[in-house]
Amino acid sequence: MAEDALAAHHRERIDAWFAARDFVAIGNLGEQVAVRLLVESDYQVLATQDDLMGGVANILDRPANENPEDFIVIDPDGRLLTVNSKAAVSVRSCRITAEGNLKPPAMRKQSDVEYYSLRAGLISPLNGAQTHGQVVKVDLLHLKAQFFEIEDDGRLTAIARPADVADHVTGVLDEYSARVPPPQSEDWV
Repeated sequence: MAEDALAAHHRERIDAWFAARDFVAIGNLGEQVAVRLLVESDYQVLATQDDLMGGVANILDRPANENPEDFIVIDPDGRLLTVNSKAAVSVRSCRITAEGNLKPPAMRKQSDVEYYSLRAGLISPLNGAQTHGQVVKVDLLHLKAQFFEIEDDGRLTAIARPADVADHVTGVLDEYSARVPPPQSEDWV
């Protein structure tokens, strides 16, 4: 059971964030877990959202309010892509399908090819080219994470089995006893 894999004080901390609707804390924990899983899965992290935050208008050389994607990476196959981390903690969003996969996260505009291609181009101009997008869902209830490919039509397709991330969650919460910050690529290069 997932409850046994996480110390009571860590579970209480996550539950308190959820009760307070502190989705920034939950999201930062999910991103910290996701970046560890990316590195463990042989992805090369080029930039994180925190690396690029506040600089988008300067990079695009125009007024802009777009936020960068959570991660810009090179995947194990050598593809440039963006990765969106989606942390979930509620019973409703933390379902496991009959096939044993995590329920795909709800995506809105982040599943649009132009959306994630623009964000991949923040580190190097793509000159109108399109890139690939993935999502890492981090289920903080069952302590699992799973990679999903964003298809051209916006559907999410599981591309790996769910991974146990209890040790990553514990490691992050042990490392950051107060506020969990968003990850920065310099920590993973």
